[in-house]
This record gives sequence, C-alpha cells and structure tokens, in this order.
Amino acid sequence: MFQYSSKSFFSGVKEQYKLGFLFLAFALAFLFQDVLLLFCLFVVLILFLVVAGYRGFFGLFIGLLPFLVLSDIGFLIFLSDTTIDLFQLILSSNLRILCLFTATAFFTFSTDVFALIKLFDKMHFPEEICLPVYVLFRFLPEIEHDLVEISGIQKIRGISKRKPILYLKSVMIPLLFTVLQKSDDLAIAYFLRKKRETG
Repeated sequence: MFQYSSKSFFSGVKEQYKLGFLFLAFALAFLFQDVLLLFCLFVVLILFLVVAGYRGFFGLFIGLLPFLVLSDIGFLIFLSDTTIDLFQLILSSNLRILCLFTATAFFTFSTDVFALIKLFDKMHFPEEICLPVYVLFRFLPEIEHDLVEISGIQKIRGISKRKPILYLKSVMIPLLFTVLQKSDDLAIAYFLRKKRETG
C-alpha cells in the first residue's frame, strides 16, 4: 500500500517538487472550507495517483473506512445538541482526511526514501526530522508485508475473520512482537553508528 515504486510515472520527478506538492495538498486540504472545493481536491489527488500508476485503491481506502466511521459516530454523539451543521461537518472532515491520506499515498508511492533523505541532508535538516521520516517510509511497507504474512499463516491454522476477536488477537500479538524486534534492531544499529561517529 505505502511501498515506493520505481515504475511510478512521477518517480523521475525531483523530490523537492514532490515534497512541495505534498505540502501544497496538505495546506489546501486545511484551507478549503467548502465541500465542493475539498471534493475537487480529492478528485485531483486521485487522478495524480492513477497517472502515477497506483492500482491498490481498494486496500488504500478500506483501512481508512473504520476510522472515518468511528469519527463520524463521535461527531454525532458529542455534537448532536449543538447548532453545528453536522452533515456539513462530517462531509468536510471526511473529505479532508481522504485528501490528506491520498496525498500521502501519492508521495510515498512516487518518492524514493533515500533520495528524500539526500534532499534533507542538502537542505541541512536536523537529524531529528530525517530519522523519523526514514524510519516511517522504510519500515511501514515491511510492517504491512509482515501483516499479510501473519494473516496468511492464521488462515492456514483455520483462524479467519469470521471470529473477529480471535483473529485480531492471533494477528496483532505476533505483529506487535515483530514490530518490537525490528524497532529494537533499528535502535541498536543507530546507537552503534552514533558511537562509531563519536568514538
């Protein structure tokens, strides 16, 4: 879902332009208040993803759907006795989140993380910014891959989504241990690198 593709139509575009596009999309998503403008921005971002060669739209938005439903229920519960137009609020907030998510998907699909880190080095960004960006873009696809593998193993064991609590427990606990192991390895590697640089 969030994996960089060198076959993307925009993979040859300079990283600073893609970074500027991401910031512009984020700014417009927060500046636009009109639902029609937000919808137009969402359509433009979807078109950019299509032109880039992205094909995993179902997987991209199916993971976001539960979050949107829960946030909409929260709006209905906590703001029902106010004078706020809830329909307008729910529609605009959902479109805003979809715009942010789609812009991020476009950026990660068409941007090589190593080229992005080189750009950050040229711009003299502090390591406190570069390191989290690198970790996010480098290891998020691996975590997604691990999730698919663990789900497949649980299916072989006969644990399916028909038993949601057992399925979640059987998938999330191994995934948590995998993520903790990878983060531990990453922290050790970073510590050793820093020690080598200072020593």
